[in-house]
Amino acid sequence: MICASLTEKTVSGMIKAGNKTKADLVEVRLDFLQDFNNLGRLALIRKPIIATCMPKWEGGRFKGTERQRIKLLEETLGFAGYLTIELKARQSDRDGLTKKARKRKVKVIVACHDFKKTPSKKDIASVIKKELSIGDFAKIACMPKSMADVLNLVSVLSESKNKSRIIALSMGKLGRVSRIICPLLGSFLTYGSVSKGKEAGPGQLTVDELRQIFTALSR
Repeated sequence: MICASLTEKTVSGMIKAGNKTKADLVEVRLDFLQDFNNLGRLALIRKPIIATCMPKWEGGRFKGTERQRIKLLEETLGFAGYLTIELKARQSDRDGLTKKARKRKVKVIVACHDFKKTPSKKDIASVIKKELSIGDFAKIACMPKSMADVLNLVSVLSESKNKSRIIALSMGKLGRVSRIICPLLGSFLTYGSVSKGKEAGPGQLTVDELRQIFTALSR
């Protein structure tokens, strides 16, 4: 599946972009918003929603307190189908949010981002295993320094028995190929931007580019 990462600065902008994109589902990046009023209006997006609010310490843009961030994510439980929480979040916050999400039948994605390097295959596998023990899906995004790093990440995914519960990707220009290969290997989804200049992360292709590539490969 292709997920459009919505990085608009306003709720109305996210609604418009979310309903226009040809993606299968959308990720509302709350940390890109200038204000958090009327979050409930995001329910007007006519696609499954992943609610994400990445803190600065994980490479995101949210500058508030952790308590404020968790409260924002809790607000999305009424309309989101999926929720992203960081593996490195405080355990009490992470477990509490996960428990509340499950009561609302919202699937939990436990994520880990490394913008500096790619861990060893053993460490990648260890992170994924821990994430899956906590949530419904595991996400790992790493910055490669060589194509060997990209291949290591892809290799861990290909050898996993839980491919459909894993979101794996390498970032940056070097890692772009992983955003295509990993879904083809069975990864749950791949993220794309709604247009050029709207990328949520380094190396992100647009939804249209991903759609064209997958269509061509399926012929």
